[in-house]
Amino acid sequence: MAFWDFFILFFIFIPLLIAWIYTVVDIFMRPDVGALGKFGWLMLVLFLPILGMLIYFIARPDEWEIVE
Repeated sequence: MAFWDFFILFFIFIPLLIAWIYTVVDIFMRPDVGALGKFGWLMLVLFLPILGMLIYFIARPDEWEIVE
């Protein structure tokens, strides 16, 4: 494995994969988003992974703003 292959894998691909998995889990764990909203967010994150993650983390409300 060449240096640049390792660099891309270790410092770019793996962190993006971890962030994507965290995003999908966060979408499913949110109690304030309904089924249609979860489906919409999931489709956005599946079809536009990096842009979808950025939009989701900018648009979602903070944890402490959720009132049950």
